[in-house]
Amino acid sequence: MPTRDDFLSQQKLKKLPSFKAFEIVSHLPLFSDLTPEENRLIANNQNLFYFIPEGDDFIVEGELDNCFYLLLSGKARVVQTNVEYDELTAGDVVGVIGFVKDQARTASVIALNDILAMKFSRFQFKKLPANVRELIKDHMMEELVKRIDRLNKQFHPK
Repeated sequence: MPTRDDFLSQQKLKKLPSFKAFEIVSHLPLFSDLTPEENRLIANNQNLFYFIPEGDDFIVEGELDNCFYLLLSGKARVVQTNVEYDELTAGDVVGVIGFVKDQARTASVIALNDILAMKFSRFQFKKLPANVRELIKDHMMEELVKRIDRLNKQFHPK
């Protein structure tokens, strides 16, 4: 019987044209400080790009997984115990807790429409050049702080 990982691997893009991947990556604010060569290195790594269809719960609360996603297009909803907590859009990262702590997912994430995303396993992440890893880590921290601020305002209004 196929596992959830089998399903996700079937969603991996067969071949995103390199020029299109480069165009997407180089227009993301996250990668704006990289050289064209560094952006091309990321864009040419076809194993990172995933298509997530509308309605797919691509992260499931309680499951073990140490990958994180960087949304390139589309929107997703973060739900924990049937309560919606956040909405994600292009440029947002999700799955960071599982990536960093290697623990069960704390929430589910559902695609509100078709999503193009980059999915990084620990292995793939470690293979990136050090400056690219640092850039992504900095972005993760900034995104987490923004998300905590939004949630604080949502659940603890002044």
